[in-house]
Amino acid sequence: MSQAIKKAVQNVMLMPRKNKYEKDYRSLLKEYEENRIRLLDYVKSEKVCLQTKEKVSILSAEEIIKNGPDFSYETGRFYIVIDRTVGMLKEESERIVFEYVRDNPEAKMCYGDEDFFVLSGEYDERKDAHIPHAFRFFKPGYSPETLESFNYIGIFAADGEILSKAVRNIDLKSDFKTHSEDKINSDLKDGSETQSEENRDSNLKDNSGILLYELAAEICALLSKENNTDAIRHIPAVLSSKPVKVTESEYGEILKTGRCDRFLKDALKNYELPGSGKSFLETRKKVSEKLGPANNREAAFISVIIPSKDNPDMLISCIERMKLSDKKNAELIIVDNGSSDENKKKIEAFLDTYKGEKKYIYEAFDFNYSKMNNMAAKEAKGDVLLLLNDDIEADGSDWMDTMACFAKREGAGCVGCRLLYPDGKIQHVGIAGGVDGPAHIHMGESDEESLGFGDNRVNKNVLAVTGACLALRKELFDEASGLFEELKVGYNDVDLCMNLYEKGYRNILLNEIKLIHHESVTRGKDAKSKAKSERLRNEKNILKKRHEKLMTADPYQSGGEDFILDFEKEKRQNEITQKGAFGLRKANDEEGWIYSSFERFEVTNEAGKNILSVKGFSLVPGIDNMRFDFEMILENESKQYLIPIERKLRTDLFNRFNGSENTHLCGMEFTEDLSELPAGTYEVKMYAKDHGNVREIISETGQIINLQ
Repeated sequence: MSQAIKKAVQNVMLMPRKNKYEKDYRSLLKEYEENRIRLLDYVKSEKVCLQTKEKVSILSAEEIIKNGPDFSYETGRFYIVIDRTVGMLKEESERIVFEYVRDNPEAKMCYGDEDFFVLSGEYDERKDAHIPHAFRFFKPGYSPETLESFNYIGIFAADGEILSKAVRNIDLKSDFKTHSEDKINSDLKDGSETQSEENRDSNLKDNSGILLYELAAEICALLSKENNTDAIRHIPAVLSSKPVKVTESEYGEILKTGRCDRFLKDALKNYELPGSGKSFLETRKKVSEKLGPANNREAAFISVIIPSKDNPDMLISCIERMKLSDKKNAELIIVDNGSSDENKKKIEAFLDTYKGEKKYIYEAFDFNYSKMNNMAAKEAKGDVLLLLNDDIEADGSDWMDTMACFAKREGAGCVGCRLLYPDGKIQHVGIAGGVDGPAHIHMGESDEESLGFGDNRVNKNVLAVTGACLALRKELFDEASGLFEELKVGYNDVDLCMNLYEKGYRNILLNEIKLIHHESVTRGKDAKSKAKSERLRNEKNILKKRHEKLMTADPYQSGGEDFILDFEKEKRQNEITQKGAFGLRKANDEEGWIYSSFERFEVTNEAGKNILSVKGFSLVPGIDNMRFDFEMILENESKQYLIPIERKLRTDLFNRFNGSENTHLCGMEFTEDLSELPAGTYEVKMYAKDHGNVREIISETGQIINLQ
């Protein structure tokens, strides 16, 4: 049967699915609109409005410039500082800030997420409540290196006391108003007296984006100097939205279909991160100076540690391409856990001609990445260690000095860089944590365009970086007791990064450095070996036990549940929303897989009942998810308890996964009474049935349920 005929048959088979999907989507879109209107009614009610305005005010950047540096803002009142270039404040934002700082009185500054929506004509939040927002920027917790790269904070709220101090520390007269005065004087010389006032207002607005950026950095710097960065809070909720203009005909199409993602995606292809453009170059320099983690320009002595076995050609090529022997401030340490005599002689012959400082540690034992690096670190004399795989391609070694400079910053932990596969696809731009276990961000995606919000373009803070190319101060390596040797192969680098994060250090990804990585050439691919896959699963479980809190949510990825208002808490029902049953599911597609992520996954005992509460999403990457029905499987030995998944609208999933369609209906949120299940340990899996070609896929989620 030809591919064309197969596709035609599939389309016929999927027609009932498409009709059902469209009906489900319309129903959920109506529910989305009704929820938005109820929320607007709540925040606009007289009682709530009066209560909110007692503690929260809106303050534009232009007003701050006009008020001047000596204006005192009220202590105990939070001011939401807005700027027209950043976006529009959502109606519920003031109430979110009010309830958040009420519940978190230690907060002195807070900021939230932002998203995008389509707009034609004047905006009316109530009238346009049915238009879903998408492309949400899930912002990280306080991240000074990210803030140096661009103004990720955007619109923020700050206590009047800290805001007053920050405004006084910024030279409003020279930095902002003189720009306006110079423009006015220029207009007067040109005979443009009538436009002077307009130009003054216009210039104040042009400066407001710069002011917002500098103010955010100044407040962060003040709280950092007080050793109180915990008072800088990210609220996991959308506070502002950016409109994307569309024509009336395009808007009509959106109203008809309920889909805006295509228009947003096209409009955002060339989106410039706030504060990242050339016009903000001087501002970024000021931000870097304010935050204080300036690079230590004293040349570090770098110990380059390369574990390698039976891979002499690639090892020698790696070293020669870097011209490492010419580098005066570096030593080379090769750790070999048992190369053959022939390969050992090749390495020794190469080292005999190597002009730089070097050490060759040879000891035969089963591969243990942690042990190999720990052995080398004990012999290292550098103040900075650079852990490096033998399958890294890098021309020259200047990048090492950049990594060492960042590693020597005060408060810096592990420093990594952007790694690409030989075909140009992404291997590493940071590692994210969360309840699903560590995962490489954007792994396998093209590096040609900016992904996410600068994820593969700007220097930023991340939870972890890969040990394939990782720099850190030797004193920190020793403070963390090196790499954990029970993690012989996998997750030892993540464990080190998490250790340092828990000790208060920041891990940094340098996207400005781009190297090539032939991943796992020395020891092979884990996924191709059942024994290696089992070992990797066991090592992941060790990591989870060692860093339980970081396995709940990644502080840089906003993986946790959104902050919800009192109104939403009250309407959240505790009733059981799903009902499962015992059954049996088998996979007939070993190649397919299901990606699952959970913001909430917990079992609580309520009135003697075991209640499972879940919020998250599941999808099959690289395909139209309209085709699938999903179930959650709780598996204990040979028994399976099946929980059907009712689709929930997740506008934040619009185009979040490249190559995956209709992901916005892949959300799930339910509670299930597990009381009828026998006591024991249940492995949680996801099942997907493809109605296009009768595929059945089962994938592990990494979740375990223990019932007493």
